[in-house]
Amino acid sequence: MKLSIPLKDIMLAPGKRFDPSSFSEKDVIERVKKIYGVITEVMDIAIQDGMVEIEFRDATPEKFKSAMKSLKKGIEEAGQGRFPNALKLFQEVLAIIPENIDARRNMAKVYLEQNNLEKAKQHLHECLQIDPKDAWSCVMLGNIYARNENNLDVAAFYYEKCLEHHPEDAMVMTNYAGLMMEKEEFQKAEILFKKAIKIQDVPNAYYGLALLYRMAGQLEAARQVLETFFTRTANTKGLKGSPIHQEAKNLYRELSTALGVQKQSH
Repeated sequence: MKLSIPLKDIMLAPGKRFDPSSFSEKDVIERVKKIYGVITEVMDIAIQDGMVEIEFRDATPEKFKSAMKSLKKGIEEAGQGRFPNALKLFQEVLAIIPENIDARRNMAKVYLEQNNLEKAKQHLHECLQIDPKDAWSCVMLGNIYARNENNLDVAAFYYEKCLEHHPEDAMVMTNYAGLMMEKEEFQKAEILFKKAIKIQDVPNAYYGLALLYRMAGQLEAARQVLETFFTRTANTKGLKGSPIHQEAKNLYRELSTALGVQKQSH
């Protein structure tokens, strides 16, 4: 397996990109090896034209097949809540295929379930070292830093990083817009919510935009957003029974009541 990764996408620390400008090529290779850790034992590294060229030494077909079985079984074990078994199976995968993103990401999910945030972050960072374009790892890191650690700046870094590689991902935009609301960057939040809605009818984007307008005192605009949401998603299977749909209905009733009071007072 071969990878070409821009040096600017190599992460030194959470929210901190690698800057190779002050290092020689040999120094850069040594720094990159240090970042990748024990995985460097099974890969060759070269630097060329601002890119890290990585080639992983392939496992034998028999070992690869065994690792894939362990990965599948690990995902099943995790789904059943048998987390120690799942972790053991994922570790077996990585012992054979250390560059396997699925095993690392699923390990991170298990550690999140166990509330071991440091281990979860470690494995997600490793995923991004192998594949900086991995959207799920970026989003999971953004969510951890935003929801679990209240570090909104680092969370924003990961959402932005994800959108660099996936500029049309409506769910990431919605998460990022919600973060911008928390940071009180309301204009940016509005732009992101609207762009997400234009790409896809994301329920949380409609609800977030309606909340944003309510906060700004634009009650009629907020109600119109929800009316558009109800119309466009009327035939979406399973949505009407979802929590977000119920929250939207509650907000719509609240807005209608407030607008009625406003009308009577005038």
